[in-house]
Amino acid sequence: MNVWFAANIPKQSKGGIARSMRGLSEGLGQRGHCVRILLSTSDYGGDNYLVFAMKLGLRLLLRLRNPPDWIIARSSDGFFCALVAKTFALKTRVALHNHGWEENVYEVEQRLPRSLISFPTTWKARMFRFPLLRLTLSLSDCCLSGTLSELRWLGGRYPKHRRKMRYVPNGVRAGRESTWEGRSDAPMHFLSVGGETWKKNLGHVVAVFGELRKRAPVARLFLVGTGSNAIKGVVLTEDDRAAMTIVAEEDPQRMSQWYETCPYFISCARYEGGHSLAILEALSHGCVVFASAIPSTKEIITNNNNGVLLSGVDVMEDAAKIAGALANGAMIDRIRRHALRTAQRNRLDRQIIRLEKVLCRP
Repeated sequence: MNVWFAANIPKQSKGGIARSMRGLSEGLGQRGHCVRILLSTSDYGGDNYLVFAMKLGLRLLLRLRNPPDWIIARSSDGFFCALVAKTFALKTRVALHNHGWEENVYEVEQRLPRSLISFPTTWKARMFRFPLLRLTLSLSDCCLSGTLSELRWLGGRYPKHRRKMRYVPNGVRAGRESTWEGRSDAPMHFLSVGGETWKKNLGHVVAVFGELRKRAPVARLFLVGTGSNAIKGVVLTEDDRAAMTIVAEEDPQRMSQWYETCPYFISCARYEGGHSLAILEALSHGCVVFASAIPSTKEIITNNNNGVLLSGVDVMEDAAKIAGALANGAMIDRIRRHALRTAQRNRLDRQIIRLEKVLCRP
């Protein structure tokens, strides 16, 4: 098959969307398919979303004699391609790659205090992007979603398109050995990963760590890929600040060093558009994951079995849960033992095969 992957993100992007797309495309290529990745020519933030979609549609028009078999495009980026394919009755089929449905994100925003929301959904998005996304869903041949909870939400919101829904979650490259399983020398180092957005909820992570240090003064927190303002507005003592290390940016290829430095991982995200790659990577190293009990995370973390679920909203409660888990050696051993197995069940090559089966369906 000839497959195009497309997303209106900068070519140098290292975020979850880019990593997921590159991993899936590389895997399809290794399985004998012809694959191209089409990203924005803009260095920062991508093109205007309509401009990018139109450029992609024009590229397909120029290939009318030999179009691709599939175009897998993020969000509404494939709208004009789907329109061209339908208008000219091309063999090309279009898959809407849904990495967090925008309307669902907006619903989560509406349930939170306005003061917590950085970069809220704009009226322009609600007036123009949402309808365009719905039209893209209507014209596309299928919709790839990364979580079962998102599939259920989409099926309830758009019942006439349920037959288009396909489940292709994120995957990681998981080895056969765990970094931390069976280790008795694990330092009390905690790692948190994510950008400065309301979804990642870094302020709660930092506040929980500050409370945890009252019980365990030797604890250290490493904030990686979080930007330089990760602790802005959070009240901390000088000792707590000294126990924190902030690495504003990090190449995903060098993330293993942090999972091998920190046996404990904290994620207090309010929303994840797919199964968190950071959580899956932490599990693949045998880290003990403490994560907020949002729907996407509960699909991969079973409380006190392969991780510990937190409230994500109550600092005292979450600090107590972490402290209680650390005091339970048997449970920590069990979590470390099950962590790698969970990552192996969510390994990338399984998701590549899953995607290939979707693309090969008649």
